[in-house]
Amino acid sequence: MVKTELQQRPQCEAGPRITEFLTSYYSAEAAFWFDRKTPCYVQSTELHEPLTRARGGSIVDPANTVAICRRCHDWIHAHPDDAERCGLLESAFGVRRQDENQSALE
Repeated sequence: MVKTELQQRPQCEAGPRITEFLTSYYSAEAAFWFDRKTPCYVQSTELHEPLTRARGGSIVDPANTVAICRRCHDWIHAHPDDAERCGLLESAFGVRRQDENQSALE
């Protein structure tokens, strides 16, 4: 399944989302400091599961995968709060982490 998915989705799907998130949520300067000035469009080399197996996700469900490069995969796991905010990690409870500026009642 992994080989087939990577052949069908040859470019990293996370890079543009990460860069867009950093520039909109923080600032263009933050994207610069995270070394994410431009989106990554390199070849995908692995599949990432937004709903990880530890959180109840399935590795054999293509709908639960993002074709990704190693650099972006490292970023996701090094920045889990931000990765959850930009939709690259999901909560086991199906609820995304709230921003500090939002009330829990919204």
